[in-house]
Amino acid sequence: MTLSWSMGENMDCYSTSEFTVKCTECGLDNKMFLNVIMGDMQEAAEKGSAGCGFGTRFLAENGICWIILRVKAHFDYYPVWGDKFSVKTWGSGFRKIVFSREFEYFDSEGKRFGYITTDWILADWNSHKPVIPSKKDFLPEIKIQDDRRVFPDGTIKIEVPDLQTLGSSEPVICKYADFSELDRNRHVNNTRYVSWACDALHKSGLDVFAIRDLDINYINEVKEGEKVSIFVQEGSLPQTYLVAGYREDGKALFSVIASLK
Repeated sequence: MTLSWSMGENMDCYSTSEFTVKCTECGLDNKMFLNVIMGDMQEAAEKGSAGCGFGTRFLAENGICWIILRVKAHFDYYPVWGDKFSVKTWGSGFRKIVFSREFEYFDSEGKRFGYITTDWILADWNSHKPVIPSKKDFLPEIKIQDDRRVFPDGTIKIEVPDLQTLGSSEPVICKYADFSELDRNRHVNNTRYVSWACDALHKSGLDVFAIRDLDINYINEVKEGEKVSIFVQEGSLPQTYLVAGYREDGKALFSVIASLK
C-alpha cells in the first residue's frame, strides 16, 4: 500500500449524507438527543470512508474494524423533530496510524449549525489492537481530500483524575454494558458513552441541551457485562464539566468535557 497525501484528484471522495429527525430521536422540547447526532456522524463517516475504499464491509472481510479515539464538537443548536439536515465529511489527515476526519452539519437552508473533528485508527477485528496500514498491502491508497480541520488544533487529550483521587465521592450514575449497549464490534458503541455522559450531567441538575462544545476521549473499551461508574466534576472554566467513567478495577474508560452556554 502507498501512503501519500493525495489531494485535488480525490475531491470526489467528499461525502454528504441527508437526515430527517425522528420523534424517537428526540427528548424534551422535541430536541434531538446529542448521542443520536453523534450517531448520524458515524453513519456519515461510514459513507465517506467507503467512498475512499475503507468501508466497514471491506475492512471486516479482511479482519479489520474502525475504532474512534477522540472527538471535538461544537453545536450552535439542536435540530428538532421533523427537521432535515445534512452532514458533509472528508478525510483531513493521516499521521503514523491515526486517521482524521471532519464533519460539518447544515440545516435545510444550507446554514452550518455544527462541526466535528475526529481521530480514528484501524484495529484487528478480534483483538482490537491497532493495525499499521503500511503493513497491509490489500488496503487502498490513503486519500487526504482536504487538510482543513474544522478545529485548527484538532482534538485534545483530556487529563483524567485517578479514581483514588476522587476520595469518598460517589458516582453520579452506574451503567452496564447490556445487550442493547453493544455494537457490531462487540463492545459499547461510542455514541453510548455520549448518552451516558448526558445522563450523568442531567442527573447532576444540568441542562444537557445547553451543551455547545464537547470533547471526548475513548480510553478503554467497555465489553459485555461490565459495570461503569460515572463521575461528574466542575471544570476549570465556568460552565464546563468533566465526566469520566471507570471500570470496577479503577481503570478509566472514557472522559468528556462538556461546555454549556
